Amino acid sequence: MKHILLFLLLVTSIYTNAQTYVYPDQMRFYGDMICNIKDGHVMAGNSNMWSDAVLTAKNNKIFKGFSTSMFDVLYTMDEDGLYAGESTFSFDRLYTIKNGRVYRGNSTMTMDCLYRYDFASGAIYKGDSTFPFDAVLFLQGDKLQAIELAALLLSLEML
Repeated sequence: MKHILLFLLLVTSIYTNAQTYVYPDQMRFYGDMICNIKDGHVMAGNSNMWSDAVLTAKNNKIFKGFSTSMFDVLYTMDEDGLYAGESTFSFDRLYTIKNGRVYRGNSTMTMDCLYRYDFASGAIYKGDSTFPFDAVLFLQGDKLQAIELAALLLSLEML
């Protein structure tokens, strides 16, 4: 019985820590939270209610709201490209997400870099910069996957 309780406590703590909080500045006050990402669900503010999900990132697709229905697919990610709808044709590529950088279209040139996600500091910078004044978002918690990064930026209308 003791081992079962320990196992349940361990599993519960793992699932409750699988969350990323997004703040507008480096101070990271709980009341200032812009949104949070939990299990691929991007929820506004500090809400944890599934019904508050703005976008859901699952199985290399971004869905509208909490849905994972094929009828609600907004974007598809294939390798390092983000495409409109369920398309994966090269001319439908909207963004390239590679090594924490988000590029416009089918490019990986520095001048096409829109955002840079620095995993170490948890900050998202405008352009390819790491200058502190170029940081636009500050993250706390788990490192985001490329599809979650895209969902976050789309939900905040930054893409």
